[in-house]
Amino acid sequence: MTSDSISRLLDHIGLRAATFHAGALCGLHDFDADDGVGHLHVIRSGTLRARQTGYPGIEVSEPTLLFYPRPLNHRLDVAPDAVADVLCASVRYDAGTENPITQSFPSVVVIPFRALKRIDLTLSALFAEAGEDNPGRQVMLDRLCDILLIQIVRFAIEQGLVQQGVLAGLAHSRLAKVLVDMLDAPRLPWTVNSMAACSHLSRNAFTQEFRRVLGATPAEFLTGVRIALAQRLLRKGRPVALVADEVGYNSQPAFSRAFIRELGVSPSAWLRAQTCE
Repeated sequence: MTSDSISRLLDHIGLRAATFHAGALCGLHDFDADDGVGHLHVIRSGTLRARQTGYPGIEVSEPTLLFYPRPLNHRLDVAPDAVADVLCASVRYDAGTENPITQSFPSVVVIPFRALKRIDLTLSALFAEAGEDNPGRQVMLDRLCDILLIQIVRFAIEQGLVQQGVLAGLAHSRLAKVLVDMLDAPRLPWTVNSMAACSHLSRNAFTQEFRRVLGATPAEFLTGVRIALAQRLLRKGRPVALVADEVGYNSQPAFSRAFIRELGVSPSAWLRAQTCE
């Protein structure tokens, strides 16, 4: 993996945490997939059971991180006579919920504190900030949760929790460089031949290995990268015509057709929906 590939990927998808609870948690607490966000739960102490639709329950009896990368109905269940110390944050992506993190990760990631390297400093700062009411507290909590999410991504790669998808590709000795280059410059006129040359593989070998590791064709991946970048630029107020050029389409109609194929709506309709959230 290249030294800064994860930074490029996270910048590309625009991962953002927003803390909404820090402190004692009692009883039942439901988190609805219809809210359209992922969740990070930092369980500092106490015991609880996490229940999620379609998956076995998770018993938490030691300090643990629970990361739900994509929207999923789930519940934190603390026994009636018990209290858990928990910090909860929602997780959003500027590039939309279909992105390299949500596509590469399992539906829920369970990580005991003891398994993460250098987590103590992050957690010390996080809980110290949560326990006080200093100016800028919310921003500090959100940024510290962002750091935790980066540590979770590193852990998932190191432990082999991602077997397919972009994160697996970034750990691949031949595919990592071309993936980073495509993330950095999606507007270039990429072809399968130029991608294969960047990976030092033949066209056929590259195509087969790319599909095996990423679960998509090179063209599908490139389109996804371009549309994800377009979503971020549109959120920033860039006109559709300029966005089309910035992400590699030679005309606004061509860009709009690709956007509709990926997301089912036009760029302008998608942007209106975001402003109504």
